[in-house]
Amino acid sequence: MYTYMCRTRWGDMDAFGHVNNLKVLQYVQEAVYCLLYDDTEGQDLFEDGFMIARHEIDYRSPLYHCPTPLPVQIWVERLGRSSISTTCEARRRGQMVFQARTVTVPTDAATRRSRPLREAERQHLNRYRVRPTGPVAPVGRVPVRSTGRIRVPVLGEREREREREYEREYEREHERAC
Repeated sequence: MYTYMCRTRWGDMDAFGHVNNLKVLQYVQEAVYCLLYDDTEGQDLFEDGFMIARHEIDYRSPLYHCPTPLPVQIWVERLGRSSISTTCEARRRGQMVFQARTVTVPTDAATRRSRPLREAERQHLNRYRVRPTGPVAPVGRVPVRSTGRIRVPVLGEREREREREYEREYEREHERAC
């Protein structure tokens, strides 16, 4: 198993106040890249590059921006003749944020097609075939309110109090998530 320490960025958030799903996909791609090239200095592994053939992501709970890096654990599930199947998971404070499965294929630069894995690449990837152990935190729904709503200029006292409560709820949820 490999752990990629991913930094979320303030600009990764969407109108709902959590990290956008497209950014999560980018985190997964970064983790795959780091796994393939981890500790390979001096070796000619994947020198022609690779292609992502498939991504599958299960979003388990909202991910909020925090200054502390998000640990993304990734491991190799299966090595085919010319494909690598990986799984990665991210947790914040013990709660699963997302789980993703990716199929990657090494490429031949001359033909721009997939090619068989080389023995050195197999040996490198076999180091990461260990799946993490331990209990999985229960996944539940987390109520989220957006502070990016369109504001109505004239609100009664009751509506203003409800707006303030939504914002307090959002702030509490964000603090718990970080």
